[in-house]
Amino acid sequence: MQVVATDCRDYDRKLVLNTVRDALTSLQVEQLVARGDSVLLKPNLLSPHQPEAGITTHPIVVEAVITYFQELEVEVKVGESSGGMMVNQSLTEQAFQKTGVLAVCQKLGVEVINFDRASTKIVSNDRYDFPLPEVLLEADLVVSLPKLKTHSLTLFTGAIKNLYGCIPGMKKVGYHRSCPHPADFSELIVDIFELVKPDLAVMDGIVGLEGNGPGSTGDACQIGVLLASQDLVALDAVAASYLGYTQNQVPITRIAAKRDLGSNQLQQIEIIGGYQPAQQGYRLPSNALLSLLPNWLLQPLFGSLLSQPVINHQECIKCQRCVQSCPQDVIVDRQGLEIEEKGCIKCLCCQELCPQEAITVKEHLLVKLIRSIKGFLR
Repeated sequence: MQVVATDCRDYDRKLVLNTVRDALTSLQVEQLVARGDSVLLKPNLLSPHQPEAGITTHPIVVEAVITYFQELEVEVKVGESSGGMMVNQSLTEQAFQKTGVLAVCQKLGVEVINFDRASTKIVSNDRYDFPLPEVLLEADLVVSLPKLKTHSLTLFTGAIKNLYGCIPGMKKVGYHRSCPHPADFSELIVDIFELVKPDLAVMDGIVGLEGNGPGSTGDACQIGVLLASQDLVALDAVAASYLGYTQNQVPITRIAAKRDLGSNQLQQIEIIGGYQPAQQGYRLPSNALLSLLPNWLLQPLFGSLLSQPVINHQECIKCQRCVQSCPQDVIVDRQGLEIEEKGCIKCLCCQELCPQEAITVKEHLLVKLIRSIKGFLR
């Protein structure tokens, strides 16, 4: 399996267009489609953010991939369902607009599809029934366009995790409720990946996110890479290694590899393109430190050790996004919104979707101790 990892230090339009074209040509992607085929692009538009925040797939990268496929004379569509819902509002529509992806699609004459309002079909495995957009299932080629980011719950979000946005609207909340443990939720993400079976991924890692991502409490960081591969497991494994994760540390890629859906073994992956990381690793989310604990200690205490979301009342504008997107209904108004720790599964949906960066994460004392010891040992 091959992963193209090419140096690309900024969002200069010509640079990105040429880098994406060269990457997809080296993978011989033109052989995957025929004239008149339909191609569905799935970017990561978690919530309405400006592209400079490093949270969503940059519109220039989306434009570059659209342009490549339009040159092959295929029909391109772009679809997404953002992370949450509001009464009488569509966060997905807002995300398309604020991220700049809508403007790109309008310029290039590409149809934008809000999965929250699209017709769906139930696709099942032996554990779940998933409502997936019919346009996704009918496409001749499905392309994941993720952002390279840390994730406080699943540690890393890339080409595979991006597919959670194929589930429309508030139905995502129900799956969070049924899979409160990160391991179970990661299994569910791989279930979706196995059913959707994307043919290709192009990852925006020019500016990524470190720390407590994938939302606004993470910190934008310069990584300077564009990645592409037909093996989404391999692509995510390579990208996660650039952030500083070890080979089997990220549960989604570990589970996907165990199911023979791709390889997460870096020594078996051919990396082409010449990219060399400018630094060795980035700041990982608080919960990543838990992997340093022995299993005999971690297993019985895992839930209580996860970072707890906390609302900053001075920044909160009571927009209710967190309330309506909480799978456990544990956000209440007591002279200001508060998150009840009892019942909270620490999925951090509230933190991902807060438009004011008013929700932070509180580390457990043991996690703080591990962090201080690591810092001392350095």
